[in-house]
Amino acid sequence: MEYYDLVIIGSGAAGTSAATAAKHLGTPSVAIVERGLLWGTCINIGCIPSKFLLTLADLQYYKNYHHPSISIDSRFHLNEALGEKQALIERMRQRKFDRIFSHLGIELIEGDAEFISPQELQVGDRLITGKHFIIATGSLPSVPPIDGINAIPFMTNVEALNPDRIPDSLIVIGGRALGLEFAQLYTHLGTRVTLLQRSPQIIPEEEPEIAKLMTEYLIAEGIDIQTNVEVKNVRRTGNDTIVSISVQGIDHEVSAKHLLLATGRTPNTKTLHLERAGVMTGKSGAILVDETMKTTAPNIWAAGDVVGEPQLETAARAGGEIAVINALTERLLRFDRSTLPHGIFTAPQVASVGTTEEQAKHAGLNPESRCLYLDVLAKSAIVGDTRGVVKIVAEETSGRILGIHICAPLATEMIQEGVLAVKHRLTVTDLQETFHVFPTATEVLQACARKFRKKRDDCSDTQ
Repeated sequence: MEYYDLVIIGSGAAGTSAATAAKHLGTPSVAIVERGLLWGTCINIGCIPSKFLLTLADLQYYKNYHHPSISIDSRFHLNEALGEKQALIERMRQRKFDRIFSHLGIELIEGDAEFISPQELQVGDRLITGKHFIIATGSLPSVPPIDGINAIPFMTNVEALNPDRIPDSLIVIGGRALGLEFAQLYTHLGTRVTLLQRSPQIIPEEEPEIAKLMTEYLIAEGIDIQTNVEVKNVRRTGNDTIVSISVQGIDHEVSAKHLLLATGRTPNTKTLHLERAGVMTGKSGAILVDETMKTTAPNIWAAGDVVGEPQLETAARAGGEIAVINALTERLLRFDRSTLPHGIFTAPQVASVGTTEEQAKHAGLNPESRCLYLDVLAKSAIVGDTRGVVKIVAEETSGRILGIHICAPLATEMIQEGVLAVKHRLTVTDLQETFHVFPTATEVLQACARKFRKKRDDCSDTQ
């Protein structure tokens, strides 16, 4: 029997964040248990490789960004791109290995983990005893129960990041972040893409102004977007995949050479035998935690995708650190998700923080909003890309900023100003009086805030 002060199951963002924080707190013995590739989804089959390929595809597709004074010819080399992607992954994996295991002295235990009791973990033929446990086993691609899906070949993000060739045509089921990113990635590489989304708009959690713009932009690039879709069944006919769908009661079929499922992710808890440890899960398999990341077991915490939404690397890192501080010290930190930003790495990008206008109304906050489209921005004209909009949601009486929502080429960088505004309860007046360098993309935030000086300015009337 082996004893550790802290045992972390999973080496992804939540696990490594927890392990690093534990060693900084002076914890004598820390172990990470991992059954698969070290460092989880983000480095291996998620954020890093997908954003790398999106970057290459954007360079290939946009070339001169509508500047007639330059002419750029390019050709995308798939094998070289995949090799460059893998080399990037290996460099990041090695750098993290050196930091976590070599420098910090954390022990790696390889194998499948299952709980024997609240204090004991079986990993292969090794019995591990821990004073504290943190579960950070991440998530797996979700395969919806579509009639016929198990009888045909399909891709998830794993296969989509390592194609044998660029497909001639592709159906993407799912119109949220993952679906949009892969749809545009393959479109930029020459694939004919059809995207199917069950809700009335793509990216339904975003502001309608942003969803509308992104729909227009993606359609203009050749993506066939269909919303209000109910997928009936799928089948294979020759070399084609046929998807039978119903759109507002009208049945028809779409076909393509390949099918990609971008239908979310499922918490990875099935093989842990959590019931033996007294850890409860919800219907989706997500581990139930409170605001301190504590599970229903007194010595076990959990963080990352395994606890459900929001399944973001940012949330995983923050949750892992909060969990370990609460487990090992007398502090009682709470995870405030209200200031957690998220981004979609399409072109243009989408990024948001805080509440939408509709969420604020439901919360009884009496919100008002202003929008400003990026075609008025000097920086947009300079770079040759005027796509996008900024929407600020504020409390009408106090002017306190409740949410900032951006569609812009650099939205995921610009949103940090919004995070600070929401986190520190700044007002639109604060943003109006904040200086910005000219000409820059972030000027649009100040300009949008100044629109609150008008008595009324509906976002629908600004373009």
